[in-house]
Amino acid sequence: MSMVILASSTSQLVLFILSFISKNDGVPIRSGANNLFGNEVATNICEEQSSSRWQRRTAKRRQRTEELLHSVEIGGLPVLPPLSVPSAASKSLFQTMDLGITPTLNIPPASIITWDTIHSELDPMKGGKIIAENSCNNNNNIRGTRKRGQVQAFHFILSSILNASYNAKTSQSGSGGVEGVTIIDAGCGAGNLAIALAGLLRFPTNNNGMNLNILAVDVNEEALNRLSQRVAQATTLENTHSQQFIPSQSRITTCCADLANYEYIQSHIPSHHDVIVVSLHACGAASDMAMNLAYQCNNAPFVICPCCTAKSLTRRDVNKVISNDGNNSIYNTHEQGKQNQQFFINPQASYHRSGATPDILYPRSNWLTTKLLSSASRYRDDGYALLAKVADVGLGPQTPTQQREQQRRAKRIIELDRLMSASERQYGYDTRLMRIQDQDDDPRVYSYGKGEVLLGALKGSLASNVMLRLPSV
Repeated sequence: MSMVILASSTSQLVLFILSFISKNDGVPIRSGANNLFGNEVATNICEEQSSSRWQRRTAKRRQRTEELLHSVEIGGLPVLPPLSVPSAASKSLFQTMDLGITPTLNIPPASIITWDTIHSELDPMKGGKIIAENSCNNNNNIRGTRKRGQVQAFHFILSSILNASYNAKTSQSGSGGVEGVTIIDAGCGAGNLAIALAGLLRFPTNNNGMNLNILAVDVNEEALNRLSQRVAQATTLENTHSQQFIPSQSRITTCCADLANYEYIQSHIPSHHDVIVVSLHACGAASDMAMNLAYQCNNAPFVICPCCTAKSLTRRDVNKVISNDGNNSIYNTHEQGKQNQQFFINPQASYHRSGATPDILYPRSNWLTTKLLSSASRYRDDGYALLAKVADVGLGPQTPTQQREQQRRAKRIIELDRLMSASERQYGYDTRLMRIQDQDDDPRVYSYGKGEVLLGALKGSLASNVMLRLPSV
């Protein structure tokens, strides 16, 4: 009888303690040897409480993000290009404006690259070795297919500009005018885009001696060495291929420099050359530096596909003044506080490559600055930072569709901010936001988070006229 009473008392004690814990779920339970419930039970309770607190915090962040997105979107987002522009894009812009969907670049079938018929080194899958032959890794397959789609998009946009704008400009200028075009690949890496553009872009046959220079710029010297090795190897083996590698009127050169070192990069541009700045997945503030580089190059057109927006929130340390140590380190100067102040750029560190220089401030545009200031006061200080982080990864816990939707909306705002800053300049730009068509056969909309393309050209220029009329769906 005493044993039954003891068991009953112990059971009541356990129920009492559990009831007390449920009312005080913020108090952690130690999982020591003297714990009445044993280590396993106590650990499970701690994990449940920790998970519950994380879910509540995340739910609040998600709600706050939704409120911030709504406060920016209310009244409508800028439509780029303006609907008043008579273009083939207007119809699709009307169709997508209310849905908040960025138009997708629609490349005509006649302009599609037939990868099997070109020199293998121009293919980012083969030459860039993104995917090994007969690979069974589906992730590599997807990555290689996406890279082909990105190269295809850049090739079509640049071909349209070269064939229409620059060819027309050259025919009008006659002798003593523009002698060629330099396309600056800002943040080129090992050259998947630069090499393909050098080999695939062509001037019309009546180009009047025009030549094309691909200037591959990167702060990482090792990446540039790999690029040069690829070009040298392909050139050596060209006689064994039926396809031509790089046309005689084209060349590719390299420049090891931080993207913020605008004057040094400009010194590598041949005289009497027009300039176009391109950048594919230049992380963080590197995309903003690519835009600034275009401004410095006589307000050149730009075609930029940004990524890793949150990395732009890191500020470079300009207070660390050091002397040249003879290594391969890159140095740069900015006039802030001190003239000719030097700071160190570590080519291997994403922190330095992607961090913002003192002349780059966020938000980039007066449009988004005003939007954030007019929103609730708690968004004024860190509203942009929240948008930049959500644009990269979204917020959980959510379904993949919910997370992708918030990520898409935030990314669109971040990129519109960049383009609006170009439109607001003294010498304004016509700008356009588009997407590269998803290449992985995923039926979900915006399945790939790095597909936005930023297009800009000086208002009224021939390049602007071409950009505003690029076909879209």
